Amino acid sequence: MSLKKQIFILIAAALVSVYTGMLWISIKSTQEYLNKQLSMHAQDTATSLGLSLTSVIRQKDLARANSMIDVIFDRGYFSHISLNAWEGKFKVDRELAIWSAKAPAWFIDLLILDTPVRNTQILIDWNNKAQLSVSIHPGYAYDELWKITRNNILWLSLMAILISLIVFYGLRRVLQPLVQTEQQALAIAQKEYRLQKELPRTRELRNVVRAMNIMTEKVRENIASQVEQANHFQQLAYRDGLTKIANRRSFLAEVENFVQHREEFRNAAVFIIHLSGLMNANQQYGYEYGDEALNTVRDCLYLPELGEEKRMLARIGGSDFGLLLKNPHADETVECVRTILTRYMIQADSKYPGDLYIGITEFDAEKDIRIILSEADQARRQAESFASKKWHLFEERSDIKSTAKTASEWRQLLVEAIEHDKFKLYVQPVKYFSDKNMQSVEVLLRMELAGDSIPASVFLPTAEEQGLLPKIDKLVVMRVLEYASENQDRQYAVNLNMASLEDAGFVKWLLNMLEQEKAAAQHLLFEIGESGQLKVESKQDILRQLASCSAGVAIERFGSGCHDFGYLTRLKLRYIKVSGYYIRGIEDNSEHQFYLKTLLQMAHNLELEVIAESVETEAVAEMAEKLGFDGIQGYYIGHPQPM
Repeated sequence: MSLKKQIFILIAAALVSVYTGMLWISIKSTQEYLNKQLSMHAQDTATSLGLSLTSVIRQKDLARANSMIDVIFDRGYFSHISLNAWEGKFKVDRELAIWSAKAPAWFIDLLILDTPVRNTQILIDWNNKAQLSVSIHPGYAYDELWKITRNNILWLSLMAILISLIVFYGLRRVLQPLVQTEQQALAIAQKEYRLQKELPRTRELRNVVRAMNIMTEKVRENIASQVEQANHFQQLAYRDGLTKIANRRSFLAEVENFVQHREEFRNAAVFIIHLSGLMNANQQYGYEYGDEALNTVRDCLYLPELGEEKRMLARIGGSDFGLLLKNPHADETVECVRTILTRYMIQADSKYPGDLYIGITEFDAEKDIRIILSEADQARRQAESFASKKWHLFEERSDIKSTAKTASEWRQLLVEAIEHDKFKLYVQPVKYFSDKNMQSVEVLLRMELAGDSIPASVFLPTAEEQGLLPKIDKLVVMRVLEYASENQDRQYAVNLNMASLEDAGFVKWLLNMLEQEKAAAQHLLFEIGESGQLKVESKQDILRQLASCSAGVAIERFGSGCHDFGYLTRLKLRYIKVSGYYIRGIEDNSEHQFYLKTLLQMAHNLELEVIAESVETEAVAEMAEKLGFDGIQGYYIGHPQPM
C-alpha cells in the first residue's frame, strides 16, 4: 500500500473517530435536553390544569372537568391524564394506549427517552384534596431527536467528504515529490536517468529529492564511464586510429571467424588493396596530405550498397586495406572491383604520386588465414605488374564459379521459395549457467535447394537487395507463432532483419500479429543484428514496442560492427549475444578476455544478460563461464535441429 493511502486512511480514521464522537455527544445532549423538556412540560401541564380544575372540583361539576381534561388530552402530546377527588367519587381518566413516531424503530430502541409522570395536589377544602397525574408520550420528542440527528449526520458527512477531498489532494500535492522519486528509481532500472528539476518546499522531502538526483547523476556517470571505457578499449584494440575503420587484428579475426562459422559461411572473397606512392606523397606534400589520401581510399572501399552484414573493411597496414566479401554471388566480386576503381578515379587527387592496386582471392572451403592473405597479396603484386588493369584475381577456380549464382538467379530462387514455402526452420539450443531450468532456442532459417540446405546468410543479402526480406520475415514469424502456441515450454529467439523494420507495413503487421497471439508472443524473443541503425531514434521506438508485445528484444553478433555502445543505455534489451569473433579461441587470447571482462561488467550494470555464440569446444565453454557469461550457444551445446 502506498504511503499516500496509508496517511489518508490514518487521517480518515481520525476524522471518523472525531466526527463519530461529536455526533454521539450531540445526540446525547439533545436526548438529555428533551428529557428535561418532557419532564418540565408534564409538570407545567399538571400545575396549570390543576389550578383550572380547582373550582370545578369544588362544584363537583364532573362534565365540565371531563371537557377541560379532554381539551388538553386531545392535543396528542399526553399518554395519560387522571383526576381523583372526593375520595374517588369524582374521577376522570384518559389514557393513550398506542402512540406513534416518524423516527425508525431501531432509533427509538437505541435512544430511550423518559416518559415522566408528574403529579399535583389540588386543595378543595381544609379536609379534602384532589390528585392530578399527567404523563407525556415521547413520540414528538423522538421525531425531533431523529430530525436533529439526521441533519447532524448529513452535515458531518458533507464536511467529512469535503475535508477528505482537501486532505487527498493536499497529500497528493505534498507527496508528489515522493511519487516522482519512486518513478525516478524505477526509471533507473529501465536505464532512464531522469532528474527532478523542481525541489519541494518541505525540508525533508527536498533533501530526499536532492539525494535522489545526486544518485541518479552518479549512476548515469558511472554507466557512461563504463560504456566509454569499453568503447575506448575497442577503439584501441580493434580500430585504426586514422581511418576509424577496423585494424589488421580485427580483420584477421573476422575473416577467420566467418570462414569457421558453419551456419554462415558458403563462399567468400578477400581483397588486398594497396595504395602505392604513399611515402613519396608524405615527403612531397606532408603527412596530412598522405592521411587525406588514405581516407579517400577508405571512402572508395566503403561500398554501403552491400550492407554491413555482407562486407568488412579494414586498414591492415600503412598503405594496405583489406576487404572481406561474405557469400558473394557470381560476378559480384568483379563488380565491386570496378566500382572501387571507378570511384577512386573520380575522387583521387590528380597530383598524387601513385595508384591503387587490388588483389583478390575467392574460396568456398575452410582455409588457413595465412594462405588466404598470401593468395590475395600475390594477386595484388601481380596487379602491380599490369599496365592498365590494376587488379588481379588469384586462380579463378572453376568449382567456385560453377556453384555461385548471379543476383537474378538468386531472385528467381527466392521468389519461388516464398511462393512454394521452400523455407525450413531449425532450432539451436542456448545453455544458461545461472538458470538451469531456462529453456531457450534460436530459430535458424534455411532454404531447401536441390536437396541442399542453404543458410540464411547466403541468400538474405540478395533478398534485401530485391526487397523480399519483409515477406520472408513474415513467413518465419507466422510459423514460429503457430509452433509456439502449441509448444510453450521454451522461448524462441527469432532473427529480424533491420530492412524489415524499415518497412512500415511490416512493422504494423507484426505488432498486430503479436497483439492477436498474445499467449504465443510471450515466448518469442526478437534478435536484431548489430548495426548503425540501432542508434536511430525511430528504430529504437520500434524495438521498444516489440519488447512490450513479446518476451523481449536482443542484439546478436554484438561487437562485430565496431559501433559505439552508447545505444545500449537507450534500449530495453533482454540480452546481447557476443559475436564469435571474440569467442573462438578465447581460452588462449588474453586481449579478448580483457575486453570481454570490460564488456560483461558494462552489460551487467545495465542489467543485460550476455550470451556467447559460436562456442564449439569445452575449453571455450569453461572460459565463458569463468569470465561471467550468462549463457552460451554453439555446436558444443547442440547442432541445429529441424523445428
